[in-house]
Amino acid sequence: MFKVLITEHIHEEGLKELYEAPNIEAILRLNMSQEELCDAVKDIDALITRSGTAVDKKLLEAGKKLKVVARVGVGVDNIDLGAASKRGIIVLNSPTGNTLAATELTMGMIFSIARKIPQANNSLLSGEWKREKFLGTQLYGKTLLIVGLGRIGSSVATRAKALGMEIFCYDPYINPKKAENLGVKRLDDLRGALSLADFVTLHVPLTHETRNIINEETLKSIKRGAYLINCARGGIVDEGACAKALKEDRLAGAAFDVHVVEPAKESPLFDPALIEKVVVTPHIGANTREAQRAVAEIVVKNLIKALSGEPYENAVNLPYMENKMTLQEREFLSLARRMGMIAACVIKEHVDEITVAMAGPLFEEVEISLPFEVPYRYMPFTAAALKGLLEVRLGPEVNAMSAPLLAKEHGISVFESRREARTYKNVLAIEVKSQNKTFSMAGTVTEEGKKRIVGVDDYEIDFVPEGWVLLFSNHDRPGVIGKIGTLLGDYGVNIANFALGRKNGSGLAIAALQLDSSIPKEAMEKIQKDADLIWAHLINLKGE
Repeated sequence: MFKVLITEHIHEEGLKELYEAPNIEAILRLNMSQEELCDAVKDIDALITRSGTAVDKKLLEAGKKLKVVARVGVGVDNIDLGAASKRGIIVLNSPTGNTLAATELTMGMIFSIARKIPQANNSLLSGEWKREKFLGTQLYGKTLLIVGLGRIGSSVATRAKALGMEIFCYDPYINPKKAENLGVKRLDDLRGALSLADFVTLHVPLTHETRNIINEETLKSIKRGAYLINCARGGIVDEGACAKALKEDRLAGAAFDVHVVEPAKESPLFDPALIEKVVVTPHIGANTREAQRAVAEIVVKNLIKALSGEPYENAVNLPYMENKMTLQEREFLSLARRMGMIAACVIKEHVDEITVAMAGPLFEEVEISLPFEVPYRYMPFTAAALKGLLEVRLGPEVNAMSAPLLAKEHGISVFESRREARTYKNVLAIEVKSQNKTFSMAGTVTEEGKKRIVGVDDYEIDFVPEGWVLLFSNHDRPGVIGKIGTLLGDYGVNIANFALGRKNGSGLAIAALQLDSSIPKEAMEKIQKDADLIWAHLINLKGE
């Protein structure tokens, strides 16, 4: 009999299958302190939570029998994934159950700010009858810019199109065919897209790349009188810059369901001077009966399967996959992921194709062992490379299990090949293609277990893929490296290691600088301009 502890309010109908399972004892205990929770979890096999339970390292260590932690919803910020993975605890979530709820809230927000519905409601309830204050904007014929054409963004596009709106999208990583099939015009420049839109709605994850994507600078490009909607994640918009744009009438209105700090007690958007222009809600995007039931049903179904040893889906981490591998195989798995991350930073546009090539006896010995039926049978290293490639763009919730499915969804063709090992005993190589660029690299793991990148775009090079890496191509002439070193020194950035790859007669070189810290944006711009580089990319491999 498996014991499953439920620590938060979950939709009753969504838990029905759990209560009816003959091999499971469901225990509901709410509002426990962290100390009480650590005590309660000692003989528990699985934990079901929402966002209000901190599943930290201490709690995971207290749960000696814990096999599964199930998060009802998408985000897993409250769960220490690293600690869970090390203990072999499967972390499940339910990423699809709230798509319609989030879509409908977005549409509701668009209607609310376009017609000033909340403000008109408050006015009437206060005893006023001032219709002239609430002159609205019709949606028919207006342009809607969707930033992020994923599940929710696509669903919003379908509904907005039915209202007679003209739909644009900004999503450099989406397959152009997807936008075409939805009848959405894809734009490659965010600022140019903002200048065309009457309404802008955001549907991207919060990543290093998307944090404050709407800021003071980008808001300077927005069409005067436009409306901004954020039902995605707090932190995507600089709230102070947004409030300023509203006060200056560059924005006609803004509707936010998500906030930089939650629970949100204060925000520049809460300024009383903006009350006629702003609609804010307390992160209710998934708060419908149907969505709450759906996310609960999804996670419960997979939890029962995981405990019973049956095929399951939506695992955020994959300890079972790595735990079956040798130490050297795990190092190559880590190398593959880092190579995918590097490729994602070098090729900014939509990736059409990725090829993972393996050479050496190690790859002949690895068995493919997928935990559930999926429409692919890729080597673990291919899945890891896809994970690295996609998590840079879609966020940390991408895992090795979902990455191949997401690659298919985004129109990325995936190929595997075997080669003959030459210089090194075992070599892993990837080649990534977009419409305008091809980027390749090769890596190995030494006998001492050290990961190395040994080739970039057919240039022989040797550097460790970890920490902050400045990867660049330059004209092979005196003074280039000196200029970069001086510029970095001026900004207090220390160079830990330097690697150079050259080709005789080519006149070009590729170099990698390993740095002790990141490079300020201003410094990167100066490096690219003053050092006469062909291209340069700052890559963050910290915390892998």
